[in-house]
Amino acid sequence: MFFYCKIFRYSVSNRIEYTDKVYLYSSGMPAELIDKSKEKLNEHGVNLNDLIVIESPENVPEGAIMITLWPHYLSVAKVKRVREGSIYAPQLFNIDL
Repeated sequence: MFFYCKIFRYSVSNRIEYTDKVYLYSSGMPAELIDKSKEKLNEHGVNLNDLIVIESPENVPEGAIMITLWPHYLSVAKVKRVREGSIYAPQLFNIDL
C-alpha cells in the first residue's frame, strides 16, 4: 500500500495594497519583534522604504494602511476616519508572526 503526500509551498494570499505609506503602530514592543514584523510585511508586499514605525496612532492620514503590532500577530486595517485624535480603522485581516 502506498501513501502519496503532496507538500504545498506557503504562498502569501493577503497582499497589502497601499498607495503612499504604511504605518506600523508598535506601541512599545521590543526591537526584535518590530524587526520580525518588518520581514513579514515585506513578504506581504510592503516596501520597507514606505514603512513608518509609530509609537502612538497620531497623524495617520485617512485612507492609509495602519498595522498594529501585537505579540503574536499583526492586525492590518485601513484608516477610514480621523476625528479629534481618534482613528476609525476597520480591520482587514491578521498576519501571524
